[in-house]
Amino acid sequence: MSGKRWSFKITPIRIAMFAIFAVTLVMYLYRYYVGLGAVTDLNDAYPWGAWIGADMNVIALAGAGFSMAIISHIFHAHKYEPLARRCLLMSFIGYVLVLLILIIEIGRWDNFWRPFVSPNLHSPMFEVYMCIVAYLVLQVIELVEVVTEKVAPKVQQKMQSIMPIVFIAACTVPLGHQASLGALYLAMPAKLDAIWASQMMPWLFVFSSFFIGPCVAIVEYIWTSARYKMKVDTDMLYSLSRISAVLMAIYFVAKCADIVVRGQVGNVFAFNMTGNMFLLEMLLLTVVPIVIHLTPFGKTKGGLLTFGISGMAGLVLTRLNVVFTGMAAHLGGGYFPSFLEIFTTVGGFCFAFLVYLYVTENFPFFYGVAGDAEGKPVGESAESGFNQAIM
Repeated sequence: MSGKRWSFKITPIRIAMFAIFAVTLVMYLYRYYVGLGAVTDLNDAYPWGAWIGADMNVIALAGAGFSMAIISHIFHAHKYEPLARRCLLMSFIGYVLVLLILIIEIGRWDNFWRPFVSPNLHSPMFEVYMCIVAYLVLQVIELVEVVTEKVAPKVQQKMQSIMPIVFIAACTVPLGHQASLGALYLAMPAKLDAIWASQMMPWLFVFSSFFIGPCVAIVEYIWTSARYKMKVDTDMLYSLSRISAVLMAIYFVAKCADIVVRGQVGNVFAFNMTGNMFLLEMLLLTVVPIVIHLTPFGKTKGGLLTFGISGMAGLVLTRLNVVFTGMAAHLGGGYFPSFLEIFTTVGGFCFAFLVYLYVTENFPFFYGVAGDAEGKPVGESAESGFNQAIM
């Protein structure tokens, strides 16, 4: 693949994403010029709005990077290693997007260096910040090792001696900030609805981000296979979904036990907004995927895709419930994202998706899986061609 030139196929959907991102850049400049108050619906009661919801969800879904690395590298399930490489890329792009959102939404990007010289060692936010920075550095090293396969094979060979250490560190560091995101809300138990205000939140945040990793990998693999007309190895995906389903069952039991111990069963089944949203969260995150896995439908491509999408939707809802639903009663529910907040958030995701498409079309991320050009990178003897773009 070394002789292949850099390329990026232009399609109508990609043009639309470029246009949305271009407008978003202009809106970012306008936001810096007039201030957050003039262009968002944030207020003193709701200083954490759409941006914190986006950050919480991106970090949670980006946990696919460390969870798939643990499964494939630490537990030596080598058949999943090609999926781990794809999740590494998605995770890195996700974390970069999180930092960009923080820089834009907090408004004081020029203070990014202060935690390094004036650390607050007792703050969960300090741990989140430092863990994210450390994790990004480790991910850069991992990605450099992938990139050098195409541009500098000799460098790639020399890096092999340090990669086991990098893998172990990259599998450990995310545990800190995933847990700390849940710990943030332990500082405001009187403001968060009692259904979610649990001392187990840090552990539940880590655990849920871990077992959703296979869901992200499954959805990405099926979508990529359709995009490049590759075969789908349903047996491999089914065995991966089994790992996730077992952990979902453990999470379900732990969550139910926590609700019972804290005396929140009545609130859960009060059939009001908070109770219904909690039940929907549990349904999508655990019940639906587990039921799918236990039926013959779970062994089909459609069933696996539904399994992954349901789990991802459930995880998104768990974070949004903590950020919005669980805080609405205390804060009066007086916030809904402005059009500018929604549009710029969409623009940020368009940028992340375009980066993902460019990188995967120019570097060896899709190989080693059954049906992927007999183990060769897509584009190298692949009938469909590496730059066949349907999006």
